[in-house]
Amino acid sequence: MTVNAKGGLAAKLCMDTLEDKDSCMELLKQADPKIVTAKSYEELARAVLGWAVTKGTEGQIFLKGLALVDNNPAIVQCAGFHYDGVVASFKSAMAELKDDPQTASYDAKVASDGPAACERGLVAAKINNPAIIALNRQIVLLSTLAFQAIYLWSR
Repeated sequence: MTVNAKGGLAAKLCMDTLEDKDSCMELLKQADPKIVTAKSYEELARAVLGWAVTKGTEGQIFLKGLALVDNNPAIVQCAGFHYDGVVASFKSAMAELKDDPQTASYDAKVASDGPAACERGLVAAKINNPAIIALNRQIVLLSTLAFQAIYLWSR
């Protein structure tokens, strides 16, 4: 398979399977080098999941800091319950990847439930915070990228 040198398999995955191609390619510009140099879908899945755990954890730290400043229940819920699920799902997917790719793909996909629920809570509370919106979109994108890489590796 011929892959684009600027992003390799990850860029191919963005262009071939994801709806939001532009955001995906933009995300790859910030990506861990292991993602853009991956030579197989297994390697790509591991790299994306590793980065997703890091980004989810960093996002949760950011949200917890925001919750301390603005004790809004919607932000507190995002920082706690919703992003607990994000980090746990990505970690679970990473742990299951070798022995149970089907469960790993499920876990990678459900990691996007947290940002979606967070977003609904923010809308209901009439909170428009561009940084939280961007974080949620990034986590959803990482979830989709991980899911697709696992799927393509395991089929």
